[in-house]
Amino acid sequence: MQGVLPVLRRSLQLNLATPTRLSACPAPVLSSVSVPPTLTSVRTHLGYIPFEGRVGRKLTNTELFLQELKIANIQPVKKITYTFDPIREDFQSIRNFMFFWNKPKVLETNLKVLVKTEIVDDRRAPVINFELNDGRTIEIRTSLLKELEIARIVNHYLLPLVTEEKAGAETKSAKDAGKGKKGGKKK
Repeated sequence: MQGVLPVLRRSLQLNLATPTRLSACPAPVLSSVSVPPTLTSVRTHLGYIPFEGRVGRKLTNTELFLQELKIANIQPVKKITYTFDPIREDFQSIRNFMFFWNKPKVLETNLKVLVKTEIVDDRRAPVINFELNDGRTIEIRTSLLKELEIARIVNHYLLPLVTEEKAGAETKSAKDAGKGKKGGKKK
């Protein structure tokens, strides 16, 4: 018993010397059974919680498709060919994709792009062909894909190929505007 008391006293001194606070429990009674004091932390919040607050609802497929449409850029494309057979049951997704990808906002990213639609009657699977400026061709078979999946695939392959626009294309009128009038009459 005499060997246990100095060890217990030292451990109590060490625990009391630390900056943590003791919980509201009665003072330890030194008896033959030694029970260490219960320590609780004053702080319950241990730092930054990354997802604190309200988490928004999950976006629908339509909203996800519209997000993909906003970031669409067809700058590296020279020609787009949509081929589908309207008799097949799986042609609707390519028609919807074609409708949205032919909107002015997407077509303004490349004013020189040629868009061709081939409507065939030989039960061929729907296909989108992108002929790129560097001579490569991307073929996307869309028979089992939804519009969102087609948009993600197109953006996955085309967006890394987009380059920055060069600011060297000035019009004649913009060049002449800074010079003033040429060949004006002298009095």
